[in-house]
Amino acid sequence: MSDQTRTVVNEFLKRVAEGDIPAVVALFAPDASWEVPGDPDIVPWAGRRTVDGIPAFFQTLSELTDRELFNVERSVVDGTTAVLIGRARLVVRATGKVIDTPFAIDIIVNPDGRISRYYMFEDSWGVAQAVRP
Repeated sequence: MSDQTRTVVNEFLKRVAEGDIPAVVALFAPDASWEVPGDPDIVPWAGRRTVDGIPAFFQTLSELTDRELFNVERSVVDGTTAVLIGRARLVVRATGKVIDTPFAIDIIVNPDGRISRYYMFEDSWGVAQAVRP
């Protein structure tokens, strides 16, 4: 299962880098969960989403920020679980403030080769501070 998980995660990263959001969504199981912890009233792209809400995450993020860096420094795969560790740097357009945060993304791939869980850990306090005027 580790080979399948690694293949799916690498394809996910490729599709995200290409900006092909419909292809990203196609990698998810219909009942998958997506979560970027935080208060969506403060950070509009934060919160829990269903698969149908994934495109809105990317759209909101791209409308409100300019990405300077999204670097996966390493990935750890164990069976159906992958953890991506890296650093992101974005500029919030409305405030001009910089989000510079380490991150870890916990991904689970189901036996059908579809992503069933996406959970991103980041400096949510720092993100909220950058978004606030």
